[in-house]
Amino acid sequence: MSVVGTVRQILQVCCCPTGTKHFLLMCNVKAEDAGEIRFVARDVESTAYLEVEELPLSIVKPLRDRTALEKHRVILECTVSTPRSSATWYKGKEELVPSDRLEILADGCSHKLVIQQVAMEDEGTYSIEVGEHTSKAKLMVESQALVMVKELEDEEVTEPEAASFQCEVSVDINKPPLWTLNGETLQTGPSVRLENHGTVHKLTLKNTSMDMSGVVKFTMGKAKSSATLTVKEK
Repeated sequence: MSVVGTVRQILQVCCCPTGTKHFLLMCNVKAEDAGEIRFVARDVESTAYLEVEELPLSIVKPLRDRTALEKHRVILECTVSTPRSSATWYKGKEELVPSDRLEILADGCSHKLVIQQVAMEDEGTYSIEVGEHTSKAKLMVESQALVMVKELEDEEVTEPEAASFQCEVSVDINKPPLWTLNGETLQTGPSVRLENHGTVHKLTLKNTSMDMSGVVKFTMGKAKSSATLTVKEK
């Protein structure tokens, strides 16, 4: 007996007013539900065979273009018609495999690609292949707004004491900042020390002299901060 036949029989039984008929209702049947159905009532017995035809493999819900904020998590998701299907993910022509930042998940008919701590280099076209079917989508990554979290503070020292300046930005970016003193760019050397600890940046000026008094500026993209250095005579 096919599923269609079973459904028709159930409809007829539900409409029967005598109450002498029995029916078995199976919702959301799956391929593994196929088999012999047996009914027993005292000395009465009846059997039938349930056949379940799987839906042809297709992509029910394709991938969609996504825009993600840098350092956040993004999920690309696709739904197929049958849970008995394997999928292969690609970025461009490169096949993707799970890693510390990349998860490939399959739950029934749902297939997901999860990217943790998304970076600018993750931008591109992603695709999923299921059988003979392919779905593609573009991932765009927006950089986080870089702002000052902690500004520089004025410093006053007596020559030749060292002067230190420290500030903090909102995002850890793999790009060195620009430090200047009275408009002149500062580079690491015997009398200048530049440090970077994630989002915290530090400048140390050694062997100060009175002629070094002036304005210290920190610049990283649109994040800027300045402070005044005052060096007193010994």
